[in-house]
Amino acid sequence: MDPVTPGDLLALATQSCVNAAKLLHEVRVDVAAKGTFDQVSSADLEVEAFLRQALVDGAPGSAVVGEELGSASARITWYVDPIDGTRNFVRGLPLSCISVAAAVDGSLVAGCVLDPFRDELFTAAVGVPFEVRSSGLTITPGVSPRPLVLTDIPLPGSPYRGEMELLAELMAVADVRRVYVTALSLAWVAAGRADAAANLGIHPWDVAAGSVLVRAAGGEFVEVGRDGFVAGRGEVVSWLAERLEGIVT
Repeated sequence: MDPVTPGDLLALATQSCVNAAKLLHEVRVDVAAKGTFDQVSSADLEVEAFLRQALVDGAPGSAVVGEELGSASARITWYVDPIDGTRNFVRGLPLSCISVAAAVDGSLVAGCVLDPFRDELFTAAVGVPFEVRSSGLTITPGVSPRPLVLTDIPLPGSPYRGEMELLAELMAVADVRRVYVTALSLAWVAAGRADAAANLGIHPWDVAAGSVLVRAAGGEFVEVGRDGFVAGRGEVVSWLAERLEGIVT
């Protein structure tokens, strides 16, 4: 295939997310269990199928790693989460998003997170600055004496011990929000609305786009173990990373 730039991949990811979001106004939402503590909806499946087609058509020869419909790899690989925050989405809670990232030769180069409820779009790529496009009310983030941290810890059914103790310790030094939508949490960190985000039990499609956004906005993204991360700015990032390392090891 012809060479493409990170900006080209970002443009394709962005347009695909915008078009996919329109499906959410049309699809019937049926819900099924996906494990003891997880769910999948018909909207997840339809949106991912649409994104797969749009991305591969737009970048012939590329492959998709997706939450619902399987994974493959190629020189250009897309990481797709059709609805991050499904359990919020199916209850009508406006805390979910569509997330798409692009990797070239194994390195993430572009990311897009779209919040369909607020019509907010978070984008960045190698050589393309982080940007937020919003048609709703936006507030310039203020400064607080305590860091604001977004996390889903403790997770139901988690194999790790010590998460409740970590949450109690974290709440003594920070304001904490549990939102159950990792990609959007990372986008909010990139936008300066929170100082850090941290989770365990994550998959590549949960964090691929968000990690691009955080790094493009000048923050850190630190992998912890095989299924954890801490992202953000300031001393709270290293503080959290050290404690998560203690849990996963």
